[in-house]
Amino acid sequence: MFTYEKPDEEVFFSTLMKYLEKTKEDKLVKLLKGGKCSIRSDREFSGQRWNAKWTEVAFYILIDNLDLVDKELNKKLISVCHRLIPAEAGFDVMSVDFLPNLEIYSVEKSMIEDLDDTVNQLSNSIEELLPSDVKEKGKEMAEAYIYLYSVENSIRFFIEKVCQETYGVDYFSMINLNKSIKDSIEIRKKQEEKNKWIRVRANSELFYLDFKELGMILSNNWTLFSKYFPDQNWIITKINEMAECRNLVAHNSYVGRHEKDVVRVNFNSILRQINQIH
Repeated sequence: MFTYEKPDEEVFFSTLMKYLEKTKEDKLVKLLKGGKCSIRSDREFSGQRWNAKWTEVAFYILIDNLDLVDKELNKKLISVCHRLIPAEAGFDVMSVDFLPNLEIYSVEKSMIEDLDDTVNQLSNSIEELLPSDVKEKGKEMAEAYIYLYSVENSIRFFIEKVCQETYGVDYFSMINLNKSIKDSIEIRKKQEEKNKWIRVRANSELFYLDFKELGMILSNNWTLFSKYFPDQNWIITKINEMAECRNLVAHNSYVGRHEKDVVRVNFNSILRQINQIH
């Protein structure tokens, strides 16, 4: 049935890219990689068909790719676009236009979106250096990091709350700390001072300590925390297990289903224990 309903622009662009890749139009693929399009139709008819409207496809591409545009590519792209518009649609593609894709440079774009766009804008050979399965695993790792980040900071805030209830805001000078914890804090403070670009940590000294060191705080001050957990080994074992998972993330190793389940189960168990008291 004849219609004046425009094709979905995302579907059209995706189909166009697949067609260009299949027909080995490498120059056009490189030109449009990572872009998008919009389909504009005029009220006037094209003249090629009495009932089809004059239509232009505007392509939003990487700014640096604008230099690749030439008359030959322009003409070829018009022909391909015209061919891909369904015959029953009342649109004749008579022109194409190229504009910079400003969304690529948006500061609000997430790092994962930026990575995808960057890879998409490069040649297909980049897949040898960054295979798609590596990116997908990276996204899984990002999810694991967010969870571990939340868990680690929840334990920090829990320790801080308990200590403040007993000693007040200056609690850190009054709790029992071993030499290794004190050394770790001093070393990390010096590193932070040396590398000015690193975001300054929160006022609490606890933010200079990792999972296992937080566990040591619990052990060294067990009289403060004993009422919250079945026994000391119970909580320290769970924290150490989560610390191993955190180390995998920190060293860009892959966190699998088993490790994720360990973090989920351990953290949920810890929260249930704390909730019973509060």
